[in-house]
Amino acid sequence: MHNSFTIHQKVDSLAAVIADFKLKTALSGSKRPSGLCGFDGFIDLFLRLQAPSSMAEFGSKVAAAAGIAASYPAQYQGVKFGGNGPLFAAALHDIHGGVIDVTYIGAMGLGEVLPIYQAALGGKTKRLYTLAPPAHTTCMEFTDGKVMLCDMATCADVTWERVLECVGQPALDAELKAASFISAVNWGKLPHAGPIWSNLADRLAGIGRPAKEVFFFMDLAEFETRTMIDREDLLARMEPITRQCQTLLSFNLKEAWQMGEVFGGAYHGRKDADSVAELATLLKSRISVDRVIIHPNDGAACASASGTVYVPGPYCSEPLISTGAGDNFGAGCLAAALQGLDDAGIVLAGNCASGYFVRSGRSASFSDMAKLLDAWADGTLGERL
Repeated sequence: MHNSFTIHQKVDSLAAVIADFKLKTALSGSKRPSGLCGFDGFIDLFLRLQAPSSMAEFGSKVAAAAGIAASYPAQYQGVKFGGNGPLFAAALHDIHGGVIDVTYIGAMGLGEVLPIYQAALGGKTKRLYTLAPPAHTTCMEFTDGKVMLCDMATCADVTWERVLECVGQPALDAELKAASFISAVNWGKLPHAGPIWSNLADRLAGIGRPAKEVFFFMDLAEFETRTMIDREDLLARMEPITRQCQTLLSFNLKEAWQMGEVFGGAYHGRKDADSVAELATLLKSRISVDRVIIHPNDGAACASASGTVYVPGPYCSEPLISTGAGDNFGAGCLAAALQGLDDAGIVLAGNCASGYFVRSGRSASFSDMAKLLDAWADGTLGERL
């Protein structure tokens, strides 16, 4: 493992990183990135439990009612479009202020894109291709967390064969010829995502795209249900994808702990900056990708051939919204990479994108991030924007 560590503990030490971020993102309109995002799709129904309002109390009440029945008051909070990919694609558009061409391929309806996705993504994407009906989640929100009840049956319908059938080889090749990025997220819930990722990288080579010209951002999302064989299959795919693309593999802290276990790393419960950076270094040494990124709630680490850097984030103790924060983080990282930022700038952008989102419920633009950085640096950043 390489041993070059740079640990930034506070915003005070980030002056040079912030200056570089502002300089490079101010030029973001000078080139128009183009690329593909995919491949999931969820419709999320939200309920706020009222009595009991906490998970701790709810659990004991449900257990006591086993074998009988139970009824609890809840406030219906509406239905939203969801899925890591759609949220990522929307955030990527907003970060670039619309000066980006995003094609989304995912599970948004059978045969035609459902109105909820047309409304959410139609104005933020160049094209939408649907592969299958969306999965469904009922999100039960409590004061101390949330319970997600997921019907993921249609996730198995998201396959490479469906991509070719629904997009078509000529249209897909045209997209790949123009692409500066591919974002592929939610491997954890898409059982056939691996072949899609591999085939996209192979096709880039097949149409003559030079190696390392296209960024390939990957986020596994929650993958507890994936077997060790599945994980080993995924890791074997990384090396050929990385030969062709500039790869970024992103984990939240829990996912990074789980992947660390694959390589004998005992990091569960270790949340301090040094441990996160050390884990990123371990994963980078064992997985054939250009960058490994780990993002706990209060910062992020990036390990690459240049070394490992940890950057703190503008932590929010009472988020307005948390669902989608990780997708905004990832979109921030990819957007920064597209603007030519270094490892520290990439994770700083991810931290700012998620920090802005959890305070406002909206995805940030680059200029929004710059304002957030100013407020964070001068000590005036609050819990809401």
